[in-house]
Amino acid sequence: MIRNMLPKSLLAVSICTVLSAPAIANQATSAFEFHGYFRAGAFASSENDFNQAIFFGQKETLGRLGLEGDDFYELAFMQRWDWKDSGDSIRINARLGQDNPKGGASAMGGYSIDGIPTGLLESFVEFDGITSSGTFWGGQRYYGRDNYIFMTDFFYTDYSGTGLGVQNLKAGGGEWDFAYIASNQNSQGAIGSPSEPGKPDGCDTDDDVECSVGNNGMLHAFHVRADYDAWRAEVMLKHLPTNTHGDDYSTSGVEAHVSYSPGSFFGLGDGFSTTSVQLGQGLGSGTMLGRTFTNYNIYSPGGANDAYNMTRVKDGDVTVRAQAYGGLFVGDWLFFPAVGYEYTSYDDQLNGNDDTDYWYAMVRPVYTMPSIDNFSLASEFGVTDQKHNDGDAQYKATIAPTWSMPTGFGPAPEIRLMASYVSDANGDDDVIVGAQVDMWW
Repeated sequence: MIRNMLPKSLLAVSICTVLSAPAIANQATSAFEFHGYFRAGAFASSENDFNQAIFFGQKETLGRLGLEGDDFYELAFMQRWDWKDSGDSIRINARLGQDNPKGGASAMGGYSIDGIPTGLLESFVEFDGITSSGTFWGGQRYYGRDNYIFMTDFFYTDYSGTGLGVQNLKAGGGEWDFAYIASNQNSQGAIGSPSEPGKPDGCDTDDDVECSVGNNGMLHAFHVRADYDAWRAEVMLKHLPTNTHGDDYSTSGVEAHVSYSPGSFFGLGDGFSTTSVQLGQGLGSGTMLGRTFTNYNIYSPGGANDAYNMTRVKDGDVTVRAQAYGGLFVGDWLFFPAVGYEYTSYDDQLNGNDDTDYWYAMVRPVYTMPSIDNFSLASEFGVTDQKHNDGDAQYKATIAPTWSMPTGFGPAPEIRLMASYVSDANGDDDVIVGAQVDMWW
């Protein structure tokens, strides 16, 4: 019996070996990646006897140097498997980040060595090989945040949420993105606000739909983007089943964005540049232009300061935003300017006004000081003003000696000393001094 079983066993082993040979030859390689970002700084106000200074100017218009009183961190992890022969790939992504809204102002500006609340920002998977080209993805993620001005830390499109889509699909000589994104209009108010903006005025009960939506108010967004060389064009359609402000307010919207990035400083010299124009109506206007419901978008320029008021827009409201920004490299000097203008026309008056607008201009000159290794002298100047602010323009001037150690692999951690003069719309001014570390990897 044993002699009869032995040849059969050997045959079975041989067959399994032959069948598994292609799989072994095309066995996936795996890798783990760890990326992240953090900034931490301490800023003191001379007008407040050098006590802590928080939110003393809007960095997205005046420039970020010297104005980032909110510490922040993100830790991103990715596990990937790649098949060389087929070109297939699987990537599992997760990102943890500082949960500022839950921690309130103390989390955004606390300098003590205490625990800071952490939240899950991203959890999504990517597949290469499902579609003929590009990447198929699904889950909760940052999306559309590559339209970004780093000097002001302004994401002028941020379509983050939960959904699925395809990125970098090659078609017609260009690369295309398609996505469905859902995001929730939560009841979180402005940081430090005692109000409950998640319920409309006059809501003392949850019997009505408008009074009970709360955290269930879901925005459905459909996005299409096309990149052709230096040109980018994208469109987003939005639908909100229930607007908690009532029937007079919009439940749908559309927006479009076109940008041009020539790979030089507006064709004038070495560097980079982008010119961008956005247009939106209904839920694509006002605070909602370029945005879904995220904590960041609440506080971005033209923001409503809480998620509830982001949808205080009507079907006939129209907003246009135009921006130009870039970097110019001249010898030992680097110049990073940005200018922008946003205008909104209201279908009906808002706070007694038919329209509103704001504009800004800023520049960051940096002298690299080649005579001193790993040291540069940065400065930054910004001005912004808006219609109906009943005041003067806001100004900022910053000087920032900076130490940086390039790694040779991209990341270059920076440690800065900073002093800023800030003047607000009411004519009040202050001198802010501090130190900051800023790092990505």
